[in-house]
Amino acid sequence: MKENKCNEKFIKVAVCTTSGRVPKDDFVSVQTDQPIEILLHEASKELGLTDTKDWIAQTDDREINPKLSYQENKLFDKVTIDWGPSEGGGGA
Repeated sequence: MKENKCNEKFIKVAVCTTSGRVPKDDFVSVQTDQPIEILLHEASKELGLTDTKDWIAQTDDREINPKLSYQENKLFDKVTIDWGPSEGGGGA
């Protein structure tokens, strides 16, 4: 079954980590109904990241769910996703 690509919506996205940014200088265009974890996996491969299982994704100081789509996370137009280990609390 062929899907109708005329009605698909897109969002421009970049992923920032402490190891770098993907894409390096611009944004990539992805479908709004795509799960965020797909781009995070691609960024992980491109940056050579090995252990990201406990990392969190945030945008605008709001945690987002990578298993959900951009649309389901209420992300539109152009976003930068900050992705990294949670800043666990603690102190002396």
